[in-house]
Amino acid sequence: MTESHELDGGELADLAGMIPPEIGNLALSNPLDWGLALGVSAAGFAAKSLSAQEESGVGVRAFTRTVMDQWGAAAGGETVVTVAWELAANAIQYALCADVPAQQPGRAWLGLMRREEAVICAVTDSSPAPPLPRSTAPLDNDGRGLHMVDRLSSHWGWSRSSSGTKTVWARVPTTW
Repeated sequence: MTESHELDGGELADLAGMIPPEIGNLALSNPLDWGLALGVSAAGFAAKSLSAQEESGVGVRAFTRTVMDQWGAAAGGETVVTVAWELAANAIQYALCADVPAQQPGRAWLGLMRREEAVICAVTDSSPAPPLPRSTAPLDNDGRGLHMVDRLSSHWGWSRSSSGTKTVWARVPTTW
């Protein structure tokens, strides 16, 4: 179970600056509960900020695995871990890479939402580029991510917000 502590005014102000614009102006609760502010039960929503330093995927996989364990996934948990990492890896590569101009720092977030028979994995990032599956040789180390997402999920897609961010999502069948 995740530990929480009371936040003081300075910590709340710091957190307010970290909330991605696509989530909107949320009322910060104490402890911070983005799921409730989004109208999603807190027990069924988890989010993680992504950074370029996570390019190995250890943090993203560990976060997703922990959430799946806490939610009691009976089957499909490792598939959710794989899909979440593939979506996050694209955001890290294209929105948080060194090529992003300093005046436009990249931001990316992973969100997991528990549904009755599935988990929705969604990654929002600041890259304007649409997610396009690349045609690649089967043994290439790069370019297979969206092909894997397509195979492992029942549905996937993407949308662009009016602020220019995009969200790529996938629905992964899971049992509890």
